[in-house]
Amino acid sequence: VFVNIDTLLSKYDLYIDKKTDLEEQAKIADQSLSGKIEAYKKRAGRFQQEIAEIQQKANTIAPIEMKKMEEKYARQQQDLMREEESLMKQRDNSAMDLDKQLQVTQKDLQTKIDEFLSKVADEKGYDLVLMKGSTGSVMFGRKSLDITDDTIKRLNEEYATSKKSEAEPKETKK
Repeated sequence: VFVNIDTLLSKYDLYIDKKTDLEEQAKIADQSLSGKIEAYKKRAGRFQQEIAEIQQKANTIAPIEMKKMEEKYARQQQDLMREEESLMKQRDNSAMDLDKQLQVTQKDLQTKIDEFLSKVADEKGYDLVLMKGSTGSVMFGRKSLDITDDTIKRLNEEYATSKKSEAEPKETKK
């Protein structure tokens, strides 16, 4: 027998919920970082504009004042460079956090599917359940050997039951 993994993942409610959660977290992280990057770009643009204006007026500025301005702008440039580095670290850390969450989610899903298929194999007397789909190695399987729909139905039923039992203690505490 076989399970079409592409169909299973597209219809398994737990996978859909986890995928939606991860996408939402990625969107929130991206929006948060985008705002910071935009603010940084504005400050960097203003800094560049100020430098250009100072360069145009360089002949009219006293050498002592020019030295003070150079020191001030050197500090500002260092601050901007540190801020840019910080933003890149935040972006990288956010991506790594999401990647870790994705790995945990994938492992959890794989475990749930494996445990479920082991239970089905025991119930039905299957010795082997193959995976068919874009990443599977089964090129063809007769429809009579396809247990995908039943697997999806039962996995979703188990997930709905577990979701309901997780929600019940929260409701009784209110």
